[in-house]
Amino acid sequence: MKAGLIYGLMPHHLDHVGVFAHMANIPLIVTEPFIADQARTFYPDLEVIYWEALEIPEKVVTQFDTIYCSIPRPLFEESFFFAQKLLKKTVHTIWLPHGNSDKGHLAPSFEGLEHDKTALVYGQKMIDFLKQKNVFKHLDIFTLGNFRYAYYQKYQSFYDTLVDKLVSTHKNVVLYAPTWQDAENSSSFQNAWPILIEKLPPHYALVIKPHPNLSCPNIPHHPDVFVLQDFPPIYPLLNRTGIYIGDMSSIGYDFLTFNRPMYFLNPNRRDPIGDPGLFLQRCGKTVYPEEYPQIYNFFEEQRHLSQVRRDVYDYTFSNVKQFDKDFFKWRKNSLAFIQALRHISTI
Repeated sequence: MKAGLIYGLMPHHLDHVGVFAHMANIPLIVTEPFIADQARTFYPDLEVIYWEALEIPEKVVTQFDTIYCSIPRPLFEESFFFAQKLLKKTVHTIWLPHGNSDKGHLAPSFEGLEHDKTALVYGQKMIDFLKQKNVFKHLDIFTLGNFRYAYYQKYQSFYDTLVDKLVSTHKNVVLYAPTWQDAENSSSFQNAWPILIEKLPPHYALVIKPHPNLSCPNIPHHPDVFVLQDFPPIYPLLNRTGIYIGDMSSIGYDFLTFNRPMYFLNPNRRDPIGDPGLFLQRCGKTVYPEEYPQIYNFFEEQRHLSQVRRDVYDYTFSNVKQFDKDFFKWRKNSLAFIQALRHISTI
């Protein structure tokens, strides 16, 4: 038996592990009622199992052999070690990424995967990063491509209806999707959001999608500003977006799918030339703190960056055509699904 797992308050894993679980025809196990409610609301055909944190180790080890999750093996063992010992059974874990940001170059990130045996990736970019972190050689790697966009396309009418209800505007949509304030001090949110609202031109609508780990203040009401704190699906929102503003969020890589203008707030004034942590910023314009008030004046079509975005997209999400075409057939049978992953692997 196989299942996806979101252990703890990690709602930002839902649009990754939850989508994968649904496509693989396996249940999603969660330990937080809030995440269970979100899973049932935004992924209505997904089988959701809610177990409290204290009861979950024994139940998972008893009932499942393989767990897909976005935490490395050491974090899984923190909660499931004693149950595995007591029941004399080892549960196999398969790591699934929850995004493809450029974070992790200045602080530990993927190093925990040295204890894993199997990992799923989007494409070559993540493979190269695993090599840089010296955790590649011992891993069985399977390439998924952009499976979350394929999922959105499958259920597009459902998700587009949700977005239309939440973002009720006919104006050009600008999405601001800041990351959280991690060990690399990556977030632009605290200083940028008041300026983005104050300077918003009348012909734009601003959607603010803060990372769930961000403490979001009470943003004053504005008829053209929409704050989406509890809306996990990313691709239906991106499909509605004409211009993207971000910092180090992995949502920027997702937005490459649509090849539209991108702007990157750089709160630490890092140099995008030669900094591997700012790789994505070649796909748009870098904006420094003193330039935040002028950001809307910078907006342009960015046609000169169109090919750059296509190239970075192809590097990030390997073109697994067979996977995209037949994925929903494989989800009927877990064994066939795993065999299909092995068949399409580009490694």
